[in-house]
Amino acid sequence: MNLSLLIPALGWSLLYFVWQGLVVGVLAASGLWLLRSADARARYALCALALLACVGIPLAHLLYLLGADELPAPGLSVAALNAWMPSLVLAWSAGVALMSTRLLLGLAWVARLRRQAMAAPALWQARLDALAQRMGLRFLVPLKLHDALASPVTVGFFRPLVLLPASLLSGMPVALIEALLAHELAHVRRWDYLVNLLQSVAESLLFFHPVIWWLSARMRIEREQVADALAAQALQDPALLASALHQLSLQAATQHHSQLMLSARGGTLLLRIRRLMVPEPMPGRAGWKLAVPAVLLAVAALTTQAQRQPAAAPVPAPAQLAASMLALPVNARHMLVIDDSSGKVLMAKDADTIVPIASITKLMTAMVVLDARLDPNEALRIVRADGEPTQRHGMLADGVKVPRSVALQLALLPSENRAAAALARTYPGGRAAFDLALQAKIRSLGLKRTSLDDPVGVSPANTSTATEVARIVAAAARYPEIVRITTAAQASVAVNGKSRTLHNTNALVGHAGWDIALSKTGSSKQAGSCLTMRMKSGGKHVTVVLLDADGAERRGLDAANIRTALAGQTHF
Repeated sequence: MNLSLLIPALGWSLLYFVWQGLVVGVLAASGLWLLRSADARARYALCALALLACVGIPLAHLLYLLGADELPAPGLSVAALNAWMPSLVLAWSAGVALMSTRLLLGLAWVARLRRQAMAAPALWQARLDALAQRMGLRFLVPLKLHDALASPVTVGFFRPLVLLPASLLSGMPVALIEALLAHELAHVRRWDYLVNLLQSVAESLLFFHPVIWWLSARMRIEREQVADALAAQALQDPALLASALHQLSLQAATQHHSQLMLSARGGTLLLRIRRLMVPEPMPGRAGWKLAVPAVLLAVAALTTQAQRQPAAAPVPAPAQLAASMLALPVNARHMLVIDDSSGKVLMAKDADTIVPIASITKLMTAMVVLDARLDPNEALRIVRADGEPTQRHGMLADGVKVPRSVALQLALLPSENRAAAALARTYPGGRAAFDLALQAKIRSLGLKRTSLDDPVGVSPANTSTATEVARIVAAAARYPEIVRITTAAQASVAVNGKSRTLHNTNALVGHAGWDIALSKTGSSKQAGSCLTMRMKSGGKHVTVVLLDADGAERRGLDAANIRTALAGQTHF
């Protein structure tokens, strides 16, 4: 599972669910219409399955995308959406956080009701126990009184509790109160509180889709119908429960009740009374209005889907294709993509501005050292002059000796600064001779806008352009040793007699779907996050240069968007 794809995969799963949820809603509405004369339990089960599908479909889609190690390659017309996925996921996360806060506050309010409630008189507890036994409950359900309620409610699932308004004991006949309590026990028997809580979780996760709210509301209506039927069966007198509901509806109750409580007043009260007295098919309701926003969102998503299929459209001319690829948004402030075979620029963004390049400098250092044809087995001693030890690896302390070949690996793979400095310091003639050789290499490559003051890249004066970095990469690709080192995801080397594992600073190397032929990263406060590499995508061998991105994650997402765009247009 590739967790680096989590944000774009989550974004696409949410976007796809816009139309997937509509399909589930249409199927559920059709099923409810066919079951309009059936038992309420059948409609309730259908709503529950549909809501479960709404949660399961995007989850399965997300796991599929993560398990594939790469996102499916879209056409250029929607590749730009990838750049917006972090914003989409951030907006969704904010909504989930808000809905979760609402849910937690509701749970806290219910918990406070439990604490504030008083034990009911023993006579009424005995009546509730007798009802529970009659309805097949094998455990006792406590009955408590609360002054702030307007109707009986059920809270909790591991330790269910029925709360009864104290005012009902003196304001309603005993038989009608028992009928309302039977309704609450029906909820306990069916574990409805737990299901209702899970509904609230689904609403929090998929708050943006109207179908979720319609299904959830319809499910609560059917739940009350099922509880009414069970209570009426236990009482053997549907008219008794209908009378209790009618009298309850006449009470002047203005309190607001959390959806986390199950109440005898839930659902459409008058419809429930009528169905208790005269069972009939569920009348038509204006629920279709709730689907209108979902239809509009689904049309937009389906339109995007249609744009992803370029097969029916004429193949764009190379110039048109190049123009469309130039419009691909990336986070990096400077970008260049070149076809290695033809030298044609496929994408560019401010590619000729001179900016710091950080550790990409080490490609030049490696070429200068390899040009000297020095003994790769010669031991190089690390000294204080090689810079401060890095906390990231901590393996090159003062006095440590490593072969020149290992120092080269350390400089290119984990981008160890002290290793690069040691390579320059031990150059024949010392650092001064290395600097002269470095300037000569710059001139030989025709780099007019590249300036390198140190072999490591820590100096902000080490500058170049995206265009000239591409030339550096082309030159480095002619060195088999550089290619071998930078295309390994990791390597094991011996440092001071201990085996150490080195990891490539480019996390894309070695991942499924990535065919990388050379790679180097760089990062500093002045340079931002940089990446250059040669790779194959869409049948093309290309050089990619990304300079000054906002962190490794955004840099990697830029590279993924570029690869996706290339893979979607293999014919140019």
